[in-house]
Amino acid sequence: MQQITLTICVLLSLSYCAGVSVNGWSLRSRWWLGEPHPDRGVERPTIWELRQRFLLDLLLQVHKPLLQQELTDLGRELNENPNDYKAGSWPLLRDFFERVHQNRILRPYSIYSLLQEELPQQLLDVYRFLVLAKDWKIFQSNACYARSHFNPVLFVHALQLAIGVREDTKDLMMPAMHEVLPQLYFDKELIREAQFVNWQQLAPVIPKRSWRETLGSIVYPRILRPPPVLELMPADPIVIEVNSTGMQLSLDVALNGYWSRLISRLIIATKDKEDFAPAIIDGDRMMPFRNAQDEWTYRQQLEIQRKPENGQLLMHNIKQFVALLQLEELATGTRSMELVKPTLMTTGGVPYKATALNAEDVRQLISQSIEELQGRIDKQLEKNQEIQTMAAVGEVIAVQYWPLCRHLSLAINGNRVEPNLLGMTTSNLRDPIYRSLLLQVAQLIAQYEPPPQAPSQDQQLLQLSQIRVGHLETYEELIDTDLINLMDQQLLQTQRNNLQLLRRRLVARHFRLNHKAFNITYELSVPYKMLAVIRSYLVSPGRDQPRLLLDSFVSELVSGENLVERQFPTASNAHTLSELYEAKAPFAGPNPCSFPKHLLLPRGTAEGLELQLLVQVLQWNGTEISADCEWAGWAAEWTAPILASVLSDVVIYHQNSQDLS
Repeated sequence: MQQITLTICVLLSLSYCAGVSVNGWSLRSRWWLGEPHPDRGVERPTIWELRQRFLLDLLLQVHKPLLQQELTDLGRELNENPNDYKAGSWPLLRDFFERVHQNRILRPYSIYSLLQEELPQQLLDVYRFLVLAKDWKIFQSNACYARSHFNPVLFVHALQLAIGVREDTKDLMMPAMHEVLPQLYFDKELIREAQFVNWQQLAPVIPKRSWRETLGSIVYPRILRPPPVLELMPADPIVIEVNSTGMQLSLDVALNGYWSRLISRLIIATKDKEDFAPAIIDGDRMMPFRNAQDEWTYRQQLEIQRKPENGQLLMHNIKQFVALLQLEELATGTRSMELVKPTLMTTGGVPYKATALNAEDVRQLISQSIEELQGRIDKQLEKNQEIQTMAAVGEVIAVQYWPLCRHLSLAINGNRVEPNLLGMTTSNLRDPIYRSLLLQVAQLIAQYEPPPQAPSQDQQLLQLSQIRVGHLETYEELIDTDLINLMDQQLLQTQRNNLQLLRRRLVARHFRLNHKAFNITYELSVPYKMLAVIRSYLVSPGRDQPRLLLDSFVSELVSGENLVERQFPTASNAHTLSELYEAKAPFAGPNPCSFPKHLLLPRGTAEGLELQLLVQVLQWNGTEISADCEWAGWAAEWTAPILASVLSDVVIYHQNSQDLS
């Protein structure tokens, strides 16, 4: 009997190491980067597919323990070998390892709040732990360790920024944040309903096999046996309807996910900049570096100088959100600043506490915070009069953003440990207090914006003769969101990823605002060849603010007549987690530095919302900003003269969901 048992164990081990299949089910996860002998006739997955599957397996049920034993083993030990990290980066990582041993990095099942005192340092630490790994295998091990030992929200936020920076992960695709961490983005009633779904409704019951059949399939694998008969499953997904509350802008899950990434990036960049304050290294750069650390620090300083200013990006997004919010109020006739009942759940399951202060006290606290922020901006401008005004404003707002939110939260909520909306990970557009703060920050930014520069006599010859705008219409689009990360782990808790067993999807069905395709045509007359920035804003009739940036691009204009046409297709849906699991190559997805494209237009009305299109042509100043980002050339708004400016009346219509055929 012992000999038979030993034979079975050896055969199972050999079949595992060879990567063979038992009755059609692979014993090895697809993310594995070994060199198993491929089955005949089966196409081997590419390196990209393996790495993409590894990323998705990390994010699968990220709030619970890892499902694959291989991943758990990879992340069992903390890698503290200096040779496994980029040259010169060890002093920064050494402090991180000390904090890990002191249990000062947020652990699993703890409550994540952006306003915790040590959160910026912890977020930067985990980000560096992933980014500075020398190669893919070390990154794998570090990612598995972070996934197992740190708070899941902290891990996800650091990971999504890290994979966009590393050369070996830039082409990997992150799922939408509301699919990875649905507990932070959907109503608590939907979360509870999803968790109560019986997993047997989603996957067929596989007939159990006797030990004789299992042994026979291993000893005699070439003997043809009929496959097990699986239960037929309906093709339609199990749908949980999301209770719509008027499709408010602040409840858009994609927008909240984008905003969360924006703030995480801001916190990391601000904290990182503190560690690379300008310093003279070896005096003259013609001198050799003293060591690898000095060289790495110097190159990091150059990299930080080349990156777009995070303060400008933050200001741009605040202005965009506030403009959309105010134009939404114009269309709906309701004040969006009113309280949205907090019905979200935290990862710790702790209910949110309402503030004891009344609305007037909160408004006064916000006003005092804005006055302090304005005082810091004025001091910065007095201290350095050579710096461009809006660059200084953006720098101060970026540095003071996190302290401002934290101090405001402490003043409103006290030092209670219970989570509140202002301190949520989404930073949180659902919170009326936070929206009021953003509104006043946008008004503060507008106070410092300089008047447009007058063009020279030669530049006045440029004419923007005509603007033609296509039919503008918004509508309510029905979309499905995968809720795989809310499923009971009864289905998935094995030594391998059983996502392949699923025959039905569990989805949240909800509406989002979108727009129909349209185009804008610009007709310009130019006296000589030039590069120009063409920017288009939507504004309320007779008002200069708020301005919603609709389009911004750099165009090479030739001498004489120019016809420039811009196309704006309907925004596509983000690829779901299930679709990403089946991907064979990278999909074309939304740019992470762009405001969500489905919110390009503000909500219209059935009768037509009357607005104006403000088009400005500015001289291109040569600022090298990524053309992929929607704010390309935004800095030119303050530094370059306006060559031409035209207002055109436009109307935005809206089609309700019940009116769609």
